[in-house]
Amino acid sequence: MLSFAEALSRAVAAAPPLAVEEVPLGDAAGRVLAEPVDADLDLPPFDTTAMDGWAVDAASASGTVDALSTVGAGSVFGGAVPRGSAVKLMTGAPMPEGTDSVVPVEEAEELPGGRVRLLAAPAPGAHVRRRGEVLREGTRLVPAGRRLRPADLGLAAAAGRERLRVARKAVASVLVTGDELVPPGDTPGPGRIRNTNGPLLLSALARNGCLVRDLGTAGDDPGPLSDALSRALAGGPDLLLTTGGVSAGDFDAVGEVLTGLGAELLFHRVAMRPGKPVLLARRGGTLVFGLPGNPVSVAVAFDLLVRPVLRRMAGLAPPLPPPVRVTLTAAARNRGGRLAFLPGIVSAEGGRLLAEPVPMLGSHDVAAHARANAWLVLPGDGSFEAGDGVEAHLGGEETTLG
Repeated sequence: MLSFAEALSRAVAAAPPLAVEEVPLGDAAGRVLAEPVDADLDLPPFDTTAMDGWAVDAASASGTVDALSTVGAGSVFGGAVPRGSAVKLMTGAPMPEGTDSVVPVEEAEELPGGRVRLLAAPAPGAHVRRRGEVLREGTRLVPAGRRLRPADLGLAAAAGRERLRVARKAVASVLVTGDELVPPGDTPGPGRIRNTNGPLLLSALARNGCLVRDLGTAGDDPGPLSDALSRALAGGPDLLLTTGGVSAGDFDAVGEVLTGLGAELLFHRVAMRPGKPVLLARRGGTLVFGLPGNPVSVAVAFDLLVRPVLRRMAGLAPPLPPPVRVTLTAAARNRGGRLAFLPGIVSAEGGRLLAEPVPMLGSHDVAAHARANAWLVLPGDGSFEAGDGVEAHLGGEETTLG
């Protein structure tokens, strides 16, 4: 059976890079930047006042001085300011030639006859934002391979960008299989359960920036299942996720059907718990993840195998962010020899990360998954006590966890 590390390596290696497209700045939030953004000029581009006040030459300005003009942001005082004179500036206005400091309006008194009394002695450079103090022309503002945040888009605008080159959105389809499934809004009859995997995967894919196609559900019969998978592949998605039908039961036919449709099986079954039956196949330009049917298995496989593939396709590094070291607050055990990923709640306390294992009845326990914000990593056949250190993969916006 393949180790988790080898399965991850194969999955990431199979992930083709997405093509690049150009989008308006307003549509770029959450997209992955394909080429860096550099500053095209100094910021600020000129010396400017940091507040409303009087621009003066600190060495010659004291007592009462001549008030020459008022300049707002977006305007410029023409010429140089004589010694012993002042220009009233609104916040953001350029510093006039011949001035080096600003006396706030609260520290000055306007007098009749075009004069102003300075109530405080100005210090050179006071309340002045210097040209280039935020950044210099040519500074790397946003590196390629970053999922763009609003702050990044503000920097891009400061660099004069109206459009950005980003990885196109991956097209991801979801097909949930199982004769036992009913829609979430239905009351399950005998032997039936509600479809929880579909909403889980569709929302997780959307959070990862995908264009999502909901293909609904398919039964376990190989004939109709083959038809459903054939239609799914014909749609040409970058990624096809199925759930159920990959274990060793009499009705688990997804792997056989995929190979019958010409797909190349890259792996089937991984030494991990939960999620052992997971498979990865490829047909043409489509990668197919056959995920188990149990919802916690689906969540683990998505966070630790599917998400790294999506990150690699988009140009994000590393594909799987490294785990952090945490200290257990209670005992935890892994039976069965496979690498375990168990739900946990990680919190910071006293300069270290503490991890509370979440009791879980099994890979069907959606309530345990919903409580967790991390996957605790436990090596096979190990018992761990409170105070022991283990690794944990933290949840986040790209994961199924809180």
